[in-house]
Amino acid sequence: MSVYETVLRPLLFQLSPDRTHELAQLALRWSLPWQVLSRLSGLRQAGQGAGLETSYAGIKLANPIGLAAGFDKNCELLDSLSELGFGFLTVGSVMPAPRFGNPFPRLVRYAETEGIADSMGVPSKGRAYAVEQLKQFDRRRRIPLICNVGGFSAEEIAQGFLDVEPYVDAVELSLMCPNVLKPGEQFDYTGMLRDVMQRIDGRRKPATVRIPNDVAVSDELLGALLDAAVETGVAGIKIGGGRPVPEPGLGTGRGTLHGRPIAEGAMENLKRAVRLANGRLSVKGNGGVFTAADARAMLTAGAACIDLYSAFIYRGWTIARDINRGLAARAA
Repeated sequence: MSVYETVLRPLLFQLSPDRTHELAQLALRWSLPWQVLSRLSGLRQAGQGAGLETSYAGIKLANPIGLAAGFDKNCELLDSLSELGFGFLTVGSVMPAPRFGNPFPRLVRYAETEGIADSMGVPSKGRAYAVEQLKQFDRRRRIPLICNVGGFSAEEIAQGFLDVEPYVDAVELSLMCPNVLKPGEQFDYTGMLRDVMQRIDGRRKPATVRIPNDVAVSDELLGALLDAAVETGVAGIKIGGGRPVPEPGLGTGRGTLHGRPIAEGAMENLKRAVRLANGRLSVKGNGGVFTAADARAMLTAGAACIDLYSAFIYRGWTIARDINRGLAARAA
């Protein structure tokens, strides 16, 4: 076990998850310590040249393990995160305007199962702020960067794409229901995607789509969305296994479950997506990946790459290195 798991995590986990998240963000604001740690621990070198190269949505990746959207929502921690051995970073979700998000508490840990429930409510400092952060990122580090953009209309999402596009390698579209549905009514994600893609027809960077969790579990809904994605030129999708759960410890009383407990469902969703995509676009897996064996299972099932978040919280800053070393050892 790592120093993080044996020493730091027990101390941090005595604090509330929201407070721990704030401290982690604070620690990653200074990149120099992470540059030193990376060199001493071989974080960036792990797996390089070991046959782990892959591609997603036309982007070449040094290794298939990335950081998922949600950790660096405002694109403020790129210099530090790029030192940790990830094959790519996904930042955001970047929203059109500043928004507070849901009331606290927003996070609950299930330490015994390595799970997390969240009810963040898409807090954001807004698109203008995020774009300024992206402009300042030192691109010489050359870690592929994907920006997740959100909004509650096709116009908002499309404008988000166009604003961040010059500073990233790809943009991940987060199709968000505006919460104006009547009981029993189903949101038209396919229609929204077609509208967004029409608005960004002159794009220069790949467009990818984060599949909504309620779509991911349905052959019918997912098939329709994937057909629309292929028809409109989407280059890749992200599929996860998050599911809604009641949780009185959250400020909203409900949240989305992540981490180890969703691994089985995430794998089922990945296999469904790979089958329905049928080689027509790249698939990125997500959900319950903590070890090289977990990652290998998803890659074998057809994922081009994987992004993670919960494992970063439970296993610490060496998670990408550790998984990549395990993958490289098996490939040797």
